[in-house]
Amino acid sequence: MNNTAETQSNAMQALWFLAVGASAALVHFLVLVSIVNFTAITPAWANVGAFLIAFLVSFFGHFYLTFKQSDHSNKSIQHNNNKKRHLPALGKWFSSSAAGFIANQGLFVLGLRSFGEQYYIVIWLLVTGVITVMTFALGKFWAFKS
Repeated sequence: MNNTAETQSNAMQALWFLAVGASAALVHFLVLVSIVNFTAITPAWANVGAFLIAFLVSFFGHFYLTFKQSDHSNKSIQHNNNKKRHLPALGKWFSSSAAGFIANQGLFVLGLRSFGEQYYIVIWLLVTGVITVMTFALGKFWAFKS
């Protein structure tokens, strides 16, 4: 692949990563709010459940869109190859996502304690940016590496 094509491919991959990530984040938020509003589950536990559901959106979106697992033109071969790659990629992406979730929560709490709750929006934005870069790298170079 030449430099121009590789740059375009990387740019599309980054756009897909952001689109899938934003979709998963929206699902996470909507599930979280729904669980809190319609059950007696606390927000902390609801957040864990919402993460797990959003994880599925994230995994399948990244598997099929961001980090396409096969470039074969024969669709039946591509489908069979994808089925064989689901389980290893699923485990790796869950590890990546769980690490991101733990790092995000830890850095967010540390930031709140260090700088004060009045800066929670800035802290959240910074932490989310750092964790997004981390999870993209884990996805590209480890979880979905073909």
